[in-house]
Amino acid sequence: MVANRESFVHEYDKNGKIVCKKTIGGVSTTFDTIMRATKGTWVAHGGGSADKETVDKYNRVMVPPGDPKYVLRRVWMTDEEVRGYYEGFSNETLWPLCHIAFVKPKFSERDWQIYKKINKRFAQAVLEEIENEKAVVWIQDYHFALLAKYIKEKRPDVLVAQFWHIPWPTYEIFRVCPWGKEILKGILHNDLVGFHRYYQVDNFLGDIVRELESKVDREEYSVEYKEKKTKVGAFPISVDYERLVKEAENVTKRDITKFITYPYKILAIGVDRVDYTKGIPNRLLAIERFLEKNPNYREKFVYLGIGSPSRTNISTYRSLGEQIVEEIERINKKFSVGNWQPIIYINRPIEHDDLIYLYKNADLCLVTPLDDGMNLVCKEYVATNKGDGALVLSSFIGAAKELTEAFLVNPYDIKGMADSIKEAIETPKEERIARMTKMKELIKDRNIYRWTAKFLLELAKLKK
Repeated sequence: MVANRESFVHEYDKNGKIVCKKTIGGVSTTFDTIMRATKGTWVAHGGGSADKETVDKYNRVMVPPGDPKYVLRRVWMTDEEVRGYYEGFSNETLWPLCHIAFVKPKFSERDWQIYKKINKRFAQAVLEEIENEKAVVWIQDYHFALLAKYIKEKRPDVLVAQFWHIPWPTYEIFRVCPWGKEILKGILHNDLVGFHRYYQVDNFLGDIVRELESKVDREEYSVEYKEKKTKVGAFPISVDYERLVKEAENVTKRDITKFITYPYKILAIGVDRVDYTKGIPNRLLAIERFLEKNPNYREKFVYLGIGSPSRTNISTYRSLGEQIVEEIERINKKFSVGNWQPIIYINRPIEHDDLIYLYKNADLCLVTPLDDGMNLVCKEYVATNKGDGALVLSSFIGAAKELTEAFLVNPYDIKGMADSIKEAIETPKEERIARMTKMKELIKDRNIYRWTAKFLLELAKLKK
């Protein structure tokens, strides 16, 4: 498997000792579970301060520490390469291009060249790992649009698949990318390409029809380009439901006075990377509107926002972080009474057990991205909640197609979100339990293992 982020990182602590930490969130958490079961090789960027000190001469290390299950193969980059490949082309070009958040993509020839260079470097690492053996290579996400091409040029016999975790844009948006055709050609070297939803598949196929001379079959969802056939499908990702349920059962008591120091009756939470696609400023405005229209909830309602800093070397993200803090200060100043304030913001990741405890006991979880491929926070909340919570969910994300018992909102509609917060709070407990029960049953059935099996079984059908 290939992913930009490694599952375990080695760092020097303040005393100069090497410590190994499990990376949190996104692809890394999801696929660590899968890799432990399959005992394969994970190829990723080695970005930890002590990563080079812990690998063998082949840049490999066995993980997890103490109970090794699979190989982690690290790929190295200079700071300049990280800026061009990761911060630049991946997150200032492809990320805004693929998300409808009205942030203009940056098109830099220099970043594009570095992106290609790093994709080639990862391809070389993959080829070294598989040597002359038969292999299946599973590529994760938008950091590697050209990786399948570079692998197939050397090993056309290897089965290669890619899952694109973020949305795919319509042609009216995609056509502005100067390297759009090269990106599509690169992805079409895969034997199988997966997205979360069929509207994302339709966007991808539509862009191919408009950009490349190819044969697109919309009935079987396949593309034939230059005598190479690629299958395309929708595979909605999920979470490890049983593991999350056990974690919630085991977390019986946590001291959350370190977060909230005053009494409250209604706890709403939000858990996000600090990213402009997550709709955090609009969510704050909705909370403000809710308290304006419903003064009876003042001194009773509290929103605890957990915002993990992200991509802080990019100016857009730094500005967003500053905007969020300013909005929270303004709203708190407007409504605060004595020690009570409506919004508490934790601008860092928190301990895992604390997060599970908050999920379990929160009355509401607000998940309101402007756009998102799937979003797993909402599924984690449903899996771990004690059963009578309410999920306020953006209708513009992949998960909304499954979690229809949530209180669905338009994240641009401030008044509508405020009204939905009130509705979620005031919905009778019996109805909230019924809604949550249906969502729990769905996630239990459509879990991460079913997702993995469905994708790999589809890939197995293509094996020659």
